[in-house]
Amino acid sequence: MVGTALDIMRRVRPPRAAFVDHPVGRTFGRPSDRRRQEEILTAALAELPKFTEAGQIHALQFQWESDGGRLWEEELRATLLSDR
Repeated sequence: MVGTALDIMRRVRPPRAAFVDHPVGRTFGRPSDRRRQEEILTAALAELPKFTEAGQIHALQFQWESDGGRLWEEELRATLLSDR
């Protein structure tokens, strides 16, 4: 599994998982950014032989913003709360 919700991944415990620190729904990057999407998929597949036991989660080293900023979290939170 490749996912963005680390807290849920820890509770569900899929057999093998790669965590990507991206907004929910944008696991593989921005729409139309094929290069980035391929990089993330390649990195996730490269993790497969590294799993040694069930339930492991490996964090992939990708960030949504190049500067490591997390403004997207506030934007996502606002969007989710506005739908209520």
